[in-house]
Amino acid sequence: MKLEIELKSTKPMQPRHRASVNILFTASWLDCYITRSLRPFGLTSPQYNILRILNGSSPKGLSVLDIKSRMIDRSSNVSRLVEKLRLANLVERVPHTQDRRMVIVTISGQGKKLLEEIEQAGFVNGANSPGHNLSEAEALELAHLLDKFRE
Repeated sequence: MKLEIELKSTKPMQPRHRASVNILFTASWLDCYITRSLRPFGLTSPQYNILRILNGSSPKGLSVLDIKSRMIDRSSNVSRLVEKLRLANLVERVPHTQDRRMVIVTISGQGKKLLEEIEQAGFVNGANSPGHNLSEAEALELAHLLDKFRE
């Protein structure tokens, strides 16, 4: 649906302002979609983000600081989120072999299984997932334009 209709706006916006407002609106919409979609799996968006990061680094694992540097929302309390995931048996904390002060976090088998369930539910690439009506070329162009927007 067109932004002006969603916002019930009758005044035209300058193109760059409209783009900024549209990005903010879409980010909020996407956040709500993700929150609703992850709720049945007992995860929050930052927890899901951590599981995906750890899955990508598997089997090696990462320190809490490395996880934080790869997060979408870097203001999250990663230590607290990792502990919640550990208590749910979705991640494991392993002491670093050379530095006893450092802990390496790895995704557990149960964490990998949960990510597979989420993917099978169509959260990432389902018929109703965000952007499903974009062609591959349009999705690539959108990603390119968003990268350019942040330059």
